Order: sequence, then structure tokens, then C-alpha cells
Amino acid sequence: MGNARIVVIWWIVCLLWSSTFLFIKIGLRDIPPFTFAWIRLAIAVAVLAPIGMLSARSRMVSGRDGVLLALTGLLLLGVNYGLLFWGAQFIPSGLVAILQSCTPVLALVFGGLLKSESVTRLKLLAVVLGVAGVTIIFGTEASASGSAALAGSLAVFAGSLCVALAYVGVKTFGHHVPVTMVAALQSVAGLIPLACLAFAVEGAPHPALWSAGSWVALLYLSLVASVVAFWLNYWLLARMDASAMLMMGVAEVPIAIGLGAVVFGERLPSGTLLGGGCVLAAVIAALKNTNRR
Repeated sequence: MGNARIVVIWWIVCLLWSSTFLFIKIGLRDIPPFTFAWIRLAIAVAVLAPIGMLSARSRMVSGRDGVLLALTGLLLLGVNYGLLFWGAQFIPSGLVAILQSCTPVLALVFGGLLKSESVTRLKLLAVVLGVAGVTIIFGTEASASGSAALAGSLAVFAGSLCVALAYVGVKTFGHHVPVTMVAALQSVAGLIPLACLAFAVEGAPHPALWSAGSWVALLYLSLVASVVAFWLNYWLLARMDASAMLMMGVAEVPIAIGLGAVVFGERLPSGTLLGGGCVLAAVIAALKNTNRR
């Protein structure tokens, strides 16, 4: 029953986060990228911070834990969000999902270096299948050209590197910290530099100019993706290896491409379907290797 619950929650988080790439593209129609990113975090902090501070377990957070969460929050929600939202302006939402799906491979490397998780044959098979599927999809879907598209792709990929490093860092050194405190402190650590960057580059926000669709995208990303999915994500991280959990980034690819096809008219050629099959096989292999903790 315990493993079944982990799998169910894993898929719920996967489905929630698969839609974030779509909502980012929708919101970017009206809201500048860095402004979009910091306001999303600000709304999430307004919800998470009071809950975290009122928790009796918040006293478990030491100075060392605070430094760890500040650094990982800067990577995960500051640098990554800035790169992700900026890069998403120039490339399709499906390609954003593809580039972010590199996190399991990177997490496996970081986890192996830090000795925080074992490297098994089944896990390596899952990663190989995932990489193969993503490569096929990338070769089929990534038709973007020009310097702007290249810069956007590099930015999103760099963001995935930050995600993997942050997750493995929390898994290795901060697994004992209450989930709500992790989410709250990391959100604050990412919010401050993003807000400063946004005001310096984009100026003050102009909410009156934003459409209803942009507001819906902002609230969805803030409350559903940054609060609900983020909390469930760290619940999973306490019970799964980082690389296995981050395989959801690979599973999100075909879902995100499907949403992009419906909303933005992005095509779904046979190569994408083949890559999606490899991705699903990788997810199954990764979940069979799930370790409860």
C-alpha cells in the first residue's frame, strides 16, 4: 500500500507539473519573464511562510540547514526560474519540457558523486531509455533556429542543471527538515534575487495591463504548481532517490507536447510518439526501482 501511494502521488505531481510549461507560455504573452517568476514566488511565499513558521517542527531548522535551503532555493527557484521563464519566450513549450527532463541524468551523476544514492543496473537502464526517448523527441521537435532560440535552449538546459543539484543537495544534507519549511525558505531565497533582477531589468509590474488568461496562469503556477505540487514533491523526495523521482521530468515531456499541440497547434509527428514510448518505458523501470525511506 505504501509503494502504491508513492506511485499515485508521483503521477499526480507529474500531471500538475506537465501543465506548467503551457501556463508559462500563456502568462508570458503579457507578463515579462522575471516579473512573472518573482510574483509567482511571492504568492507562494505568502501561503507557505505562515504555515512553515507556525509549525512546531520549524524549530528543527538549524543555521546549517538554513544556509543549505538558502543556497538550494537560490538554485532551484532563483536561478532556474529566471533562466526557465526567460528561455521559454523563444522556444516551444514542448521543447522547454524536453530540456528540463535532463534533470534525472544530472541528478544521478551528482547523487553518485555525493554518495547519496546507489547506481543500479535497472536505474541505469531507466536513464538510458529516458535519454533515448528525449533524444528522439528532441531530434523530431526541436526545429527552432536562430540565435534567440539557441540562447533560450541553453538557458532552459542550464536551469535543469540547477534543479538537479538543488534536489540532490536537499536529499543528501537536508532530508530531516520539515517539508513546509523547505518550501518556504527556498521560496524566499529564490524570491529576493528574482525581484531585484526584475525591477532592475523590467521595471515595476503593470497588473492592469495583464489579460484574464495571464492572471489565471499566474495564480495556477503560484498556488497549484508552487504550493501543492511543491509540497508533494518534497514528500516524495523523502521517500525516493532523487534520480528516480526526477524521472517525472522525463514523463512530463509527452504530456507537455500533447498540451502544446492542443493549445498552440504544435505538431505530434511519429518520432515524438516513438520517443514518448521510450520515455514511458523509462518511467516504469524507474518506479520499479523506487526505494521507500
